[in-house]
Amino acid sequence: MTTMELKSLKMDLVEELLSLNDKEMLNRVKNYLKRLKKMEAEKEMEEITKEEILAGIDAGLKEVKLSMDGKLELKSAREFLNEL
Repeated sequence: MTTMELKSLKMDLVEELLSLNDKEMLNRVKNYLKRLKKMEAEKEMEEITKEEILAGIDAGLKEVKLSMDGKLELKSAREFLNEL
């Protein structure tokens, strides 16, 4: 969507909002927009990119290599669970 199309859509929405004269309806629209924003924010937080997944795998494999070389001491599963 181009910038002009986005601005036009926003203006249409503003005009619709300004035409509403019912307080309850305006509150419902406001609450709905808040829920949409919250859902969008949660969705963005949940999405993990391919690069982030690969970076996590790479970091884990490097830790395993360092541990196998004796350069890094890892926690036991029991120590890890005790931290939780």
